[in-house]
Amino acid sequence: MKKIFAAFVIFLFFVAGLFAQSEPNGESESASVKDVVISAGDVCLVNMIFNSCARIVLEEEYSQTTLSTMKENLKNRWVWDKDGYFMNQFGHPYQGSLYYGAGRSNGLDFWQSFFIAAGGSFLWEEFGETTTPSVNDIITTPICGAIVGETLHRLYLDANELFPALAWLLSPADGLNSAIKNKRTYVSGRTEEIDFIFHGGMDHSFSEVSDSLDSEHKKKSAGGCDFHIQYGVQDAHTSKEPFDLFTADLDLTVSSKRYYNIDFLIDGFLYSQGLYFENSEGTLGVNLMYDGKKTKDVAFSNAAVGVKYIGTKKTSDFDGIFRFSAQIDGIFMGTRSLYPVMNNVKVNFSGPDKLNPPRYYDFTYGILAKAGFLLGNSFFGTLYGDVESSFVLPYPSSELEEAEGEKHFLIQTKLGYEHKIAKHFTLGLRDSFIYKVDCLKNGIDSTQKFNTAQIYVKIVFARD
Repeated sequence: MKKIFAAFVIFLFFVAGLFAQSEPNGESESASVKDVVISAGDVCLVNMIFNSCARIVLEEEYSQTTLSTMKENLKNRWVWDKDGYFMNQFGHPYQGSLYYGAGRSNGLDFWQSFFIAAGGSFLWEEFGETTTPSVNDIITTPICGAIVGETLHRLYLDANELFPALAWLLSPADGLNSAIKNKRTYVSGRTEEIDFIFHGGMDHSFSEVSDSLDSEHKKKSAGGCDFHIQYGVQDAHTSKEPFDLFTADLDLTVSSKRYYNIDFLIDGFLYSQGLYFENSEGTLGVNLMYDGKKTKDVAFSNAAVGVKYIGTKKTSDFDGIFRFSAQIDGIFMGTRSLYPVMNNVKVNFSGPDKLNPPRYYDFTYGILAKAGFLLGNSFFGTLYGDVESSFVLPYPSSELEEAEGEKHFLIQTKLGYEHKIAKHFTLGLRDSFIYKVDCLKNGIDSTQKFNTAQIYVKIVFARD
């Protein structure tokens, strides 16, 4: 395990050196030692606030830290924790984004802020809680925190132009340091489009375990909203700094019987180069992504880095556009729920696990491949789709004792059509399908299938 983490740290320093860049336009001063010290102070303040809220308001046992618990953590061997999905895959990335934002809002660049986030995560694991330091947290908190934090930092800067009183909700660190220091940071790129999508439709799920005659079918009507953000122009984009081109999606769906669905995606370029051809153009680069899904029946996520290409061909004669994308990524921190375990977890909403139910998923590594297309015309409308597949293996010693995972396979597809009916309004329909197979070491396999058909209204705000 120590060799794995040594190699991981060396890889991070290599990537940092490869992609480290100066400020994009010379309008911001380079970070000083004072800025680094203030950033570190902000990180300590964030940890104190988290610990105090957990200790005083929530009365959580893990927050009752003392000098003895801190000394014990320094001696203990790091473990894979048993925290639930929301705590590990939402809570820790957001906590990491606050660490990251502390650096970014004080003038530090992407990579400097990342190491500030890594330091904040290390301090929290060793001194902020009584539980044994967690291997998965020290990876998820700074890296996914940087992905979320950079996204929120850039959206804050754009929102601050229009809604300065509310922009701080996106990035509290930016709002606090901007108010105190009265100094604005500058970035390359801007938000090009924001879509608000309101949808309704039918969900159909099927789950079964190979050694059991029992299977579970569910059909339900559901509705919700989806937010899509396109930051930066995709056509022949050359990066000036990391994440000056990214897409972000958040989908929230609810129905009866406490059913819910949360889908999320942030996929941005660490570095990209614009390419020009005779009849088309493209963007090729290194991408860093974080995506996942959480429902009552299934949970998975992918934090991955790899190579991505976006190609665009426009036809002026027919006012049309054809865009396709392809990427292959290495998943360095994934999660895959185990249906036999997840189906048996009963959360006591009045008990100690009400905010953080036990873990029912593996921590994994592996490979992900994804391809998509968009074919659009102002008269005929837009047809789009994508397919994503991944194969992952559990990290050694991270498997659940209740059901030791062996390997996991996942396919996701989406196909949709939409037509613009007014300047800011679009009508559409789409269908998505998920096929998930989990193999356990005891020979038991589980299969889950999910199909969702939706009709939606999209409100589009795009720059001219």
